[in-house]
Amino acid sequence: MTRPPFAPPASALVVAFGGPRRCLSSAVVGGGLVTAEAWLNLQVPHGYARMDPDVHLREEMATRGLDPATTLGAMTAAHVERATEYAEGGARVLATVGIGVPLAAAGRRLREVPAVNTINILVLTDARLTDAGLVYAVQTATEAKAQALADAGVAARNHDGPATGTATDSICVAARPGASEPFAGPMSAPGAAIARCVHAAVLEGARDFVARAAGGRRAAEAGP
Repeated sequence: MTRPPFAPPASALVVAFGGPRRCLSSAVVGGGLVTAEAWLNLQVPHGYARMDPDVHLREEMATRGLDPATTLGAMTAAHVERATEYAEGGARVLATVGIGVPLAAAGRRLREVPAVNTINILVLTDARLTDAGLVYAVQTATEAKAQALADAGVAARNHDGPATGTATDSICVAARPGASEPFAGPMSAPGAAIARCVHAAVLEGARDFVARAAGGRRAAEAGP
């Protein structure tokens, strides 16, 4: 597949799509079903307190010469320079993985107020997905994310079992224009490629996060 430019500045991950794509996303800026040309994943500090994240993202887009009308904007406290990437079969996935407060979606224990520390996923697919196909792709990607967290041994804070994500995860699926492919479930060719790419990227990121967190705890216990 043609690989769009991948440029991670110090505090943001910017991906230009190389042309318009049909996108379905939960982005703070540009979310929903839209046509877009770029994705901005902005790194913010833990304890981020601005109440106008959409305005903040548009400011950051302007600083980087991105058009807010055609750019999707998400944010995370995860280290964007540690983004993981995997590509195969006409799909490419980039993920920033922050799992400081991993949760099970249907967990029933009292939930903590989560920090801004998320799993943000961008899926680029060469498939020309219809609206329904884009929904299928989001579903498939979300299932693959949950599988990756289970495989990484990430336990939920609010359930006796593996985490399925965090409270503030974000996803974007960006498909080629044309809207002719209605299927992106895990048994379809586009969906299988998306699932494998999401699983690989999130698994790598989750293992890295867990290893760094464990190292930090050991250092704190050792003291000065």
